[in-house]
Amino acid sequence: MAVPALFIVLFLLLLIGVPVGFAIGGATMFSMSMFSDLNMAINAQYSYSGIFSFTVMAIPFFMLAGLIMSTGGIAKRIVNFASTLISFVNGAIGSVTIIACMFFGALSGSGMATTSAIGGMMIPEMKKKGYDPSYAATIVCFGGIVGPIIPPSLSFVLYGATTGVSIPQLFLAGVLPGILLGLIYLVANIIYCTVKGVDLKAEKQDEYVSLSEGMKYRIKEIGKSFKDGFWALLSPVIILGGIYSGVFTPTEAACISVVYSIIISLFIYRDMGWKELKQVFLDTAVLNGVTSFLLGYSTVFSTYMTYEKVPQMMTEFLTTVSSNPMVVLLFVNLILLMIGLFLDTVPAIIVMAPMLMPTIKALNINPVHFGVVMAVNLAIGLCTPPYGCNLFVGAAVAKVKMESMFKHIFPLFGLSLIGLLIVTYVPWLSLVFVK
Repeated sequence: MAVPALFIVLFLLLLIGVPVGFAIGGATMFSMSMFSDLNMAINAQYSYSGIFSFTVMAIPFFMLAGLIMSTGGIAKRIVNFASTLISFVNGAIGSVTIIACMFFGALSGSGMATTSAIGGMMIPEMKKKGYDPSYAATIVCFGGIVGPIIPPSLSFVLYGATTGVSIPQLFLAGVLPGILLGLIYLVANIIYCTVKGVDLKAEKQDEYVSLSEGMKYRIKEIGKSFKDGFWALLSPVIILGGIYSGVFTPTEAACISVVYSIIISLFIYRDMGWKELKQVFLDTAVLNGVTSFLLGYSTVFSTYMTYEKVPQMMTEFLTTVSSNPMVVLLFVNLILLMIGLFLDTVPAIIVMAPMLMPTIKALNINPVHFGVVMAVNLAIGLCTPPYGCNLFVGAAVAKVKMESMFKHIFPLFGLSLIGLLIVTYVPWLSLVFVK
């Protein structure tokens, strides 16, 4: 009775609009007090232990780095560089948005940060080019979900911290799946703009130029934008290069990312002053407070699930359904997609990763590959109502109602599922770089 009561109370609290952290904590304490003899003091103990971790420290530092990059001119230069790479296709502004999200995701590791930073710059530009505002918001939201997949990724940090899987290996595993999703959205945007007659390539060509002249001009523009954005583009090289070479850990890399971003923004680009930096620190403190609260009580929730033997029951159920790993992965995908409808990435990973890990090990599924599958599932959840965090950000930036975005959400959601199936059933895509 304890487990059904736990999930019923959790669902009811979420349904009436209780914040997720309070809903998880309230449901856990209710079930614990009514159906177990556990000392309630363990709520405080496990909440503290859930955030008292060197690995978890990477999360607030990556958040801080992402906010500094979006404020200090780094994101703007990434957009300019992406523009010179893809400006020759139909739907160029939308395509630039997606590529910029991929680049920025490799710096911030956060879907919401990517949606906010890139959306704030690109949605007004898309509106000027005649894009439907609701479509502009939607394409930014889906571009933003690549952030939690392309390394460095907060999702992989959390997954590694809760399961003991190597975080550097998870980072390597996320490279190709993240690029795959980005390319899917890129092609979809080009087709959409071609069919709708929006932002067509012909509109940009006032006069004919030869292929060789066009190539020279494009190379010149790419070189110019690369030079201007060199310090911004160097950031992922330093961060990821340091991690993979063993010079520093992911947490240390997050700290280095913050220091590097501050130096670049204050003293090289000079797009951010001390006043703006102070505000960035305050915003990060608020955001980290919310995240830490979620993380702490998600740890209590996960521990209570283990006490009630939910992971063992789930393993027994899934292996009873089928002993074929392919079939079980399909069921797990459905479970995670459902979870993504109601929970943010942080509590979902903290709760579900330890519960599903016994099943994954029992079926000899590579835990690194499964980490990527879980990250993709929950990243898609950022763009699925009712609890799609990216959708809230995108709608707010574009100043549209979320309901108007639904007609664009469903086709892109379908394409995301195709990408998910490829990532799930082609393990090579995730493991090719993993030793």
